[in-house]
Amino acid sequence: MNEETKRALKRFFTNPSAIIGFSILVFFIIIAIFAPVIAPPQLPEERNLKRALELINANPTENKDSIIQEFQNYWEDTYFFAEMDYQDMTNFLESVEKFEDGEIEKEELKSQIKELVDMYVLNSSYYEDFDEDTNGVIRRLRKEYENVEERYERSLELSEMISDLQSLDGQDFKNKALNVYETLNKDFLNSIDFDPFMIPNAVSTLKPIPPSPEHPFGIVNQKDIFYGVVWGSRTAFQIGLVVVLISTAVGLFIGSVAAYFGGWLEEVLMRITDIFMSIPFMLAAMVLTTILGLGVRNMMIALIVFGWMVTARLIRGNILQAKNEQYVMAAKALGVRDAAIIVKHILPNTIFPVLINATMRIGSMVITAAALSFLGLGAPQGYADWGSILSYSRDWIIGGTSPGQYWFTILYPGVAMILFVMGWNLLGDALRDVFDPRMRR
Repeated sequence: MNEETKRALKRFFTNPSAIIGFSILVFFIIIAIFAPVIAPPQLPEERNLKRALELINANPTENKDSIIQEFQNYWEDTYFFAEMDYQDMTNFLESVEKFEDGEIEKEELKSQIKELVDMYVLNSSYYEDFDEDTNGVIRRLRKEYENVEERYERSLELSEMISDLQSLDGQDFKNKALNVYETLNKDFLNSIDFDPFMIPNAVSTLKPIPPSPEHPFGIVNQKDIFYGVVWGSRTAFQIGLVVVLISTAVGLFIGSVAAYFGGWLEEVLMRITDIFMSIPFMLAAMVLTTILGLGVRNMMIALIVFGWMVTARLIRGNILQAKNEQYVMAAKALGVRDAAIIVKHILPNTIFPVLINATMRIGSMVITAAALSFLGLGAPQGYADWGSILSYSRDWIIGGTSPGQYWFTILYPGVAMILFVMGWNLLGDALRDVFDPRMRR
């Protein structure tokens, strides 16, 4: 590490903005990492498995037969038709091979698909799409067969695991029964596609309930605000980091190529950039999320599509100044490839303003995402997102018997959002103070 780098790091870590911003972000990182501990998700329980666990904890020796029966009941409820489905799909796959060999007609294969649809082995889309996209449906059916086969093998594995309990007694039985319970419970959670980011309903009433020891941030629209704020920190990091990283990478590529090669390529790329920049960012994000539909992923796509232009223009201006420097000319004279010159020589000397801008944009992207969720265009209802929690508060902000009666519905998610954005902005200010000579105090 050279002396200049040491001095830069020293200036950074002694900068008040860096200390405060870094401390705030570390706080949110800890909350995001330990969210399952701070606000444990309410895992749904399957009735047979719940009863089995109660029997294990009560007296596993006396309740051995009942415990095994509860496990068996779960298996029958979940996998009773697995073997029959596997046999039906195996026979059907033979018919598919005969169809491909020309041994049976298309209508006969279609009628077999209809039979499987009627038996609820396949969904109706296979039958409906068969005439228009026969080859595509056959590919999907082969994939479906693999899923059915995997499910059948899983059923055999779990059945054998349950049967093995019969030969055990005492502590060995209890340990094995607990292991079986954990395995079956995980199987159940996977089958229902449980999402811990969905805020559980805490009460049945829609009216906000003030903070209490059980719900320290209060409740709004049946949702626990504390749970939403804690898990919302993960959503904020996911949106901010992913959107900014991808949009910055896109902007770096477009801006670097445009500035380095120039000519008609620069004109085309920068006119495209100008077209995108002429559309108001928030309006563009709203329109695209409306087209793509609800969901955090779709919202992130919209923010990425309209979030790369500032980076492209910023890096273009820096590279236009740097590409005529002597070290770049020397690299060209030595025959270094253009891509290597950009990546190894130009970007390391021009990227610092982009990094500063990217750091400060993380907070703005989180604010934009929260605004979209507040308007009902971002995260789905019930998702742990600060904007979604604030949207629940719209009907209660000025409601109640006295002004500010439901202050808690906006205070906690609002403060979390402000602190999160402030942390990134302070960090960006500190980086600017360190790397921009004009800003050094």
